[in-house]
Amino acid sequence: DDETTRGSSAPGLAVGVWAYDATGTEYVDMLGGPMHEFPDEVAQTVRDTPCGQSITVQLFEQRYDTFDLCRDADDRLVLDRFESRHEFVGIAEVTVTDRCEPLAVWWPGIEADIGASATAACTAHGEMTGDLPSAMRREVVGIEEAVVAGETVRAVRIRLGSEVGAPDDPTHGTYDHELWLTLDDPVIVRRTLDAAVDASTPLGRVGFEESFELTAQSLDPR
Repeated sequence: DDETTRGSSAPGLAVGVWAYDATGTEYVDMLGGPMHEFPDEVAQTVRDTPCGQSITVQLFEQRYDTFDLCRDADDRLVLDRFESRHEFVGIAEVTVTDRCEPLAVWWPGIEADIGASATAACTAHGEMTGDLPSAMRREVVGIEEAVVAGETVRAVRIRLGSEVGAPDDPTHGTYDHELWLTLDDPVIVRRTLDAAVDASTPLGRVGFEESFELTAQSLDPR
């Protein structure tokens, strides 16, 4: 078991499992263009690890995303790896982005750093696509209001995007995540993703698109 108990000396995101109202679809233009429509409710888990924290959203049985974050000497949560799993017509692909230059995703007092942005070079790799260069970017967009179970809360909006390959490469894609975190004992109250990938695979050229929006049903874990 790699979970640990976070003490007051190691700040981070609130730990637990939250339920979210969900909308979204993912589509791939192979084998007749199968499409998955997301369920009305999904779960997202934040847990402590020896390195820092991990965030996993289980969108449905065949589809999940995981951000693994490591805590540095300044208590910043820095991206260690990002894992994304998709499956269409029984064919699964797990893409892992790692080997990253340091890129802080969250830190104590982040709400005072509106406009702060950074980029990092990583490597993305999957069984079908092989190893690809990846450029990650993070921006602290601003403080916004979000409504959770009828309650208005203030949240810091963080944009976390990546570009895999280059537009002229055999495989190229963009993933634009946005997360809204409450300012106190941070809870992810909203999350969106817009992704588009054009990949060269052993099955031929494959185009993929995905878009979703998640809204927390409560500030408290279930």
